Amino acid sequence: MKSLVAILHYNSTQYTDCLYRLLKPYERDDYDLIVIDNGSAEGKSSQYADITLKENLFYGGGLDYTLEHFLNLPEYDSVMLLNSDLIIHGYNFVRGLRESLFSDENLMLASGCVIQPEESQCHWRAIHNWGFSKIRHVPWVDFQCSLLKRELVEEIGSFGSKFGWVQDVMTGIICEKNNWKIGVCDWLPCIHFGNGTVKDNSKDPVISKYNILAEEEMVKFFHQKGLWEDFLQQRSRGEAFTPY
Repeated sequence: MKSLVAILHYNSTQYTDCLYRLLKPYERDDYDLIVIDNGSAEGKSSQYADITLKENLFYGGGLDYTLEHFLNLPEYDSVMLLNSDLIIHGYNFVRGLRESLFSDENLMLASGCVIQPEESQCHWRAIHNWGFSKIRHVPWVDFQCSLLKRELVEEIGSFGSKFGWVQDVMTGIICEKNNWKIGVCDWLPCIHFGNGTVKDNSKDPVISKYNILAEEEMVKFFHQKGLWEDFLQQRSRGEAFTPY
């Protein structure tokens, strides 16, 4: 079995095409790499696109499309969801995550740690590099370079989020309910350019208000699911996270 590794692309070819070239040479028998073009504007599609969506489904819709696509491909036992604005040394990144993920039957999601090229780092401390040599168990991760087992994706089905600010905490809630684990591998880092795609497309009237719209959708989502208190608890754990 192997992993399906998907880069979700929208307009910013300087990120997507670079990430593709970093990973493609190390595509062995343990993963297949694809690029999903999420309805880019004319002339801004990635040259490496395998699937092109007719319209922009936004980040959350693109994730749901990727999960559905994966579930229809039984040859894969896991799926990796990659932001396009990442720098990853591809030598053993996917292989290392696979080895960690399948070393524990109760581990359902494994992620590399995330470093931003600036003093300001990701708000969610669980995804930072804590220098551990063994996988760190965390309540949830920020979805930037996450590898999910098929069993977890089958449980998720579809997040049903347009803007994609719900899947991180929702996955944590699902895993906690099922007594499953989530882990971060500090020895497998990636560099994240901090919402590079949103910044690049800030003149788009919807993208310019993306954070506001995503926040509003997230609040509505967890209230409708009856999981608001669970959300607040998980969010607090993510902000105050320490492995010690």
